[in-house]
Amino acid sequence: MKIFLCIIFFCIFTNAADVNIEKFIIESKQLNKKISSSYGSDLFFKGLDQKGNLTFWVISDRGPNTKAPKIIKKNSLYEAKFFPIPDFTPSIALLVLEKDKAYIKKEINLKQDGVKVSGIPNKTNLNNTELGLDFNFKELNYDKNGLDTEGISVDKNGNFWISDEYGPYIIKVDSKGNILEKYSPNDILPSILNNRKLNNGIEAISINNKEEIIFAMQSVLNINNQNSKYIRIVKFNPKNKLSKMYAYEIGNGYKNSSDAKIGAITFLNEDKFLIIEQGKQNGIMQNLIYIIDLKNASEIPNTEDLEFNNIKKLKTIEKKLLLNLRDYGWDIEKAEGIALINNKTLAIIGDNDFGIKTGIVNNEHKKSKIKNYSYDIDRKELYYKNKKTDAVFFIEPKEKNDNQIWIFTFDSDIK
Repeated sequence: MKIFLCIIFFCIFTNAADVNIEKFIIESKQLNKKISSSYGSDLFFKGLDQKGNLTFWVISDRGPNTKAPKIIKKNSLYEAKFFPIPDFTPSIALLVLEKDKAYIKKEINLKQDGVKVSGIPNKTNLNNTELGLDFNFKELNYDKNGLDTEGISVDKNGNFWISDEYGPYIIKVDSKGNILEKYSPNDILPSILNNRKLNNGIEAISINNKEEIIFAMQSVLNINNQNSKYIRIVKFNPKNKLSKMYAYEIGNGYKNSSDAKIGAITFLNEDKFLIIEQGKQNGIMQNLIYIIDLKNASEIPNTEDLEFNNIKKLKTIEKKLLLNLRDYGWDIEKAEGIALINNKTLAIIGDNDFGIKTGIVNNEHKKSKIKNYSYDIDRKELYYKNKKTDAVFFIEPKEKNDNQIWIFTFDSDIK
């Protein structure tokens, strides 16, 4: 096993707020010659180890994947992704931060009935499912147990609760990675959540002091042409299987409301949580951390009334800006994990998508973009702007491909 190590460790004091910042790049192992491991989808603070080091439970997403051309299949058009390592297993890992390094101590593969799951799409949400491909445009079979894992939290019994974008699901997992319970809008969760956008399922998950599961959709639902200004946050009681939904109002600077994304959520106290809202507002990328309070928020129905603004006297979730990560030098597109270490300290982890993207070689159109390609899987023909082409697709590294975790320490309590 080949390990690459790179460390950043320093402190910053700025005028934006009195905050001390430590930055680490997480050691990664090679999955193959071009791709390294990545655990940037979320984290949960586990505690201090015997040496006094910070430790976290972290989670991967569905595995290495990159953009692919749209697929023409039996005269229908499908979204698709390349999966260069189709047998990748979404996993939980123990992350350790020492004084001058951050590393993965152990990994826990997720398993359904004793068999490792994959990150290949499943058919749970038939209205909004993409195709998986290899780089030869061979279609990968759907995996009925496939997961696109995103959020992680831990209950008082040591079980993991994770969120998924495919189903979308919330999933209870034991300490060895065995899936114990899995809930979706097709059975227990509010059915309205089946209207999630493609790749915008349940992004964030946390557990409050009553052992209730709090989770957030990544974006507005695919209703009313996605013009709603509200993202749904759900409180789920695992004992009686009942849910309550609340409306989180996004900022007003997004070009389209669907551009607003929730990155993560973590419990603060009572009805308060920390949440990451991110996306371009007024043309500027922002990664915002808010303190939100569910206490006085209206419970909303399992209908489309919210999206069509038909709820009278709606009380949205209260939100107060804690900080904009960009003010502190954060230059990673996606902040996807947040964990509270103590009353003054929190951790943020960035998702580097395994540090890869799709490269294109097209000698006639050297600056072509993936969105202008399509592939007829029946005829085995590739098109660029509807004309046949012999372009080639490959894996290439992203410009910023480190898996980073930042520690923020405030001079007063976060409240």
